[in-house]
Amino acid sequence: MNRRLALAARSLSIGAVFLAVAAVFHLFATPHIAAILRKTLDAKVYGFLEPILSFVFVLNAILLLPLSLITFISAAGVRRGERWAWRIAIINALTILALPVTILATMGVQYFAGAPLFLAGALSVTAAGVFMLLALLWARRDLA
Repeated sequence: MNRRLALAARSLSIGAVFLAVAAVFHLFATPHIAAILRKTLDAKVYGFLEPILSFVFVLNAILLLPLSLITFISAAGVRRGERWAWRIAIINALTILALPVTILATMGVQYFAGAPLFLAGALSVTAAGVFMLLALLWARRDLA
């Protein structure tokens, strides 16, 4: 077995697990959003924001699940040296890396300081995306 392809496939599998865990976290966190917002917002603001935030959490969970599955599937193809799988995997890795970059660009650094769980999630997603991308680029020349 080719070492580079095996490492790339392993990094994709680990990244897929991170995505699945993030999806499950979003699903389990959704019911708690209302209670958290109710404690910190007045009734009018709560009535406006709670459905939006709950929807976004459910949407993230639902979209992360197929991304995780597709990443797992592409890992098997990358292990075999299949170019189609590498293409899908590189798109997934870049998509994963786009998330923390976009959050940082739109929300700024100050938001991370007050939200340690959010910071931990962003750092773990960033690390997974970087590792996936680097392993895929390293393995590229060994594709069929």
